Amino acid sequence: MNESEIKYLIALTQVEGVGPIIAKELLEFFGSAEALFKEDPRILCSLRNYGQKLSQAIQCRSAINRAEKELDYMVKEGISPLAITDQRYPNNLKNCADAPIVLFVKGNVKLNGHKSISIVGTRDATNYGLDYVEFLIKELSRLDVVVHSGLAYGIDVAAHKAAIKHNLPTYCTLAHGFDRIYPNRHKGIANRILDQGGWISEFISGTIPTRENFPRRNRIVAGLSDATIVIESANRGGSLITANLANSYNRDVFALPGRRNDEKSAGCNFLIKSSRAHLMETPEDVLQLMGWEKSKPKVRQASLFSDLSNFEERVIKLLKKNSSASIDEVAAKLELPMSKVSTDLLMMEFNGLVRQLSGKHYELQ
Repeated sequence: MNESEIKYLIALTQVEGVGPIIAKELLEFFGSAEALFKEDPRILCSLRNYGQKLSQAIQCRSAINRAEKELDYMVKEGISPLAITDQRYPNNLKNCADAPIVLFVKGNVKLNGHKSISIVGTRDATNYGLDYVEFLIKELSRLDVVVHSGLAYGIDVAAHKAAIKHNLPTYCTLAHGFDRIYPNRHKGIANRILDQGGWISEFISGTIPTRENFPRRNRIVAGLSDATIVIESANRGGSLITANLANSYNRDVFALPGRRNDEKSAGCNFLIKSSRAHLMETPEDVLQLMGWEKSKPKVRQASLFSDLSNFEERVIKLLKKNSSASIDEVAAKLELPMSKVSTDLLMMEFNGLVRQLSGKHYELQ
């Protein structure tokens, strides 16, 4: 698609009151976004409900000017705009009625031709949920599966970390523009995601993560995948929203059951009990119901460094002695700056040597 049409598509997303469904109706009627913006404003005014806003947006050119500025930003930052008519636009999402007319991707834009899952869950995850994420993705690493999630605390970021560790492609869908990362603490992991997948958003730069943006983000997470897997969820929250959206798109939903009195599993148990999700006890439940057969294990590239570094040896010795330690304790015991300790612990986590617990504590994996 030519740059001119992309510009007008982006401009259309900036017109107040025109969401994805209305935008698609307009594109079908006028043939293209460029034709719509070059239409006589008086004719646009005659359109019911949103014609006045369209006419005003075209006459003042604010939406077009903003789109031109965004295109310059995308070229500078290596961001690809995928129009819904682009062959690279994810097919799963394209089949959703409320799919964005433009999707922004930073990283690998090859989003089709793979099995795909979304993993979502509570931000306040327990070891039960975190361990299952690791177990699930380790099993799925035998297949060509893409892992989608939302980069949030808890289950989301655990899914991304496990995918990176087991060499699976992973994408984080964001509730804001690419000029920031939320939460800021996950910036390092977000950059690692670019090595094995990418960032996805429907929001232009400068968009902040407001409360109403997260349900919009969740619908993309649900729409991108063949199946959505919920691991630990209270009886309210974004995970249940994502599961309900996946159901509305006729996608399979799985939930990990928990104890009846466990608040963090109440949402999962509800999804199963109300037949909104399949009960998932083992990864085999997903493979069997989705009809995905295991393939031969991937040949992992050998590590360039077979021996532990001095830092890794010292951390392992410390954790063997104390069973767990906070990042502050590690920095104090090893007499190293916090910035180095934080970075090196993250690398140890990716290499499967340590595991992060709540409160920035670490234990041996």
